[in-house]
Amino acid sequence: MTHIVSALPGRIRIRGKPLRNTERLAALAAALGRLDAVHSVTPNPKAGSVVLLYDASAVEVDELEAEVEALTDAEVARHYASGPRSAQMRINRYAKAGMLGSLAASLALAATGNKRWHAATGALFVAGLLVHLTVHRRRLLH
Repeated sequence: MTHIVSALPGRIRIRGKPLRNTERLAALAAALGRLDAVHSVTPNPKAGSVVLLYDASAVEVDELEAEVEALTDAEVARHYASGPRSAQMRINRYAKAGMLGSLAASLALAATGNKRWHAATGALFVAGLLVHLTVHRRRLLH
């Protein structure tokens, strides 16, 4: 899997959603910093990216990119091997599916003029939205 999103002589940018985890990103940055010819590693946990600056004349670029990909793949594989999603995230997934279904039903019922069922499906949508907002409250209020 390719995580290198930009490669210029002397500079490589890696990006991936699993790299938004600060511990995982720090472990990857430390491993990348130990590679030959690497001058600096700048992680960005909010973007899930790492910028790697290296001496292009001291190393074969293709070999370095292959090493970077291998290290990144190994770290991302640990993310997916960490086990199933938490119960909270599974509940959130069902809430989002319920929101989508109830929104479609509510709009269809509104178009047909059935006010009672339109209101009931709208209430189901709001309930799913409350579950979703509760799961993500820390990110919303932070």
